[in-house]
Amino acid sequence: MVFPGSSSPPDAAAVQDILLRLRRKEGTWVDWAQGCQALQKARFTPQQIFEETGFEPIQQNQIVVAEQVYQSAIKAGVKDATQAHFTRQGSDSLYELRVLSQGDRAAMADFAVQHGLDSDEVRDLVKPVKEYSYRKEKPPGFGDGPGDAIAYHFWKLARQKDDLQDRSRLIAQGLRFAESPPARQQTEKLLTDFTV
Repeated sequence: MVFPGSSSPPDAAAVQDILLRLRRKEGTWVDWAQGCQALQKARFTPQQIFEETGFEPIQQNQIVVAEQVYQSAIKAGVKDATQAHFTRQGSDSLYELRVLSQGDRAAMADFAVQHGLDSDEVRDLVKPVKEYSYRKEKPPGFGDGPGDAIAYHFWKLARQKDDLQDRSRLIAQGLRFAESPPARQQTEKLLTDFTV
């Protein structure tokens, strides 16, 4: 880590060290994000950071936001395997979690690692998790975890389909992600009961 939690800008020698590390892409993406943040505190613009290091402004933003999500998920409590995974890789997936609450970020980060989700899948599944978190009461048979939130999303979509193939595909997706036995049962009911 370069400057974890430091509120003061780095001195000239530290700036040169950070620039060199970023040019060489030394460390993990977390280190790079902290380096970019330290350079911003030293009054470097994103364009100047790009010119000095090769990190494009859009990439700087993505890793800095992902690092903030990473820190908040760790603070909320993630599994050791999740922390180890996201320390090495996955900044693009963490970036997608930025719209979730701190607790949901941690739960979704664990869920993403457990299910081997890539960043595109994470992006697609974050919205149903966020929408589910707004519900005052959970739907009957569905629990609090991200898997049940996602299963509920596919359950709702499947109920709207008349085409058997489309419906079956959505049910399979719901079953893939359902975490609780009641959520699995609710989703499985759609296989036989077409009035639901």
